[in-house]
Amino acid sequence: KLFLKETIKPLHSNNIIFTITPVLGFSLSLMFWGITSSSNMTYYLLFSLLLFFCMTSLNVYVVLLSGWASNSMYAFLGALRASAQTISYEISMILILLFPAFLQWTFSWNIMYNGYGVMILMVPVSVAWTIS
Repeated sequence: KLFLKETIKPLHSNNIIFTITPVLGFSLSLMFWGITSSSNMTYYLLFSLLLFFCMTSLNVYVVLLSGWASNSMYAFLGALRASAQTISYEISMILILLFPAFLQWTFSWNIMYNGYGVMILMVPVSVAWTIS
């Protein structure tokens, strides 16, 4: 339904990038399902946490490209502000997720889910993330 509706494009926009950027963002969000914890995929991915960090950082470029492609200064400044805010939240998320990875000496989601002792320590870390 989303792709079948009438598209509204600004007059002076970069039409190719303006059209492709939402598709790239949607495909990026669909790729996150490939690294979710299942018995098939994450067993073979040794560094699935690092893959998660790289994929979440690509979201910044999707937001920045969507603002730049409209050729409007207001949209571009809004995209810069949103990208800066996304980067600041990513830094705190990465530090919080690296805490159990360093305690268990692994970057695999599958091994991290099996370490129940670290999950008890995640309660104060989640409170710190909520405060920040």
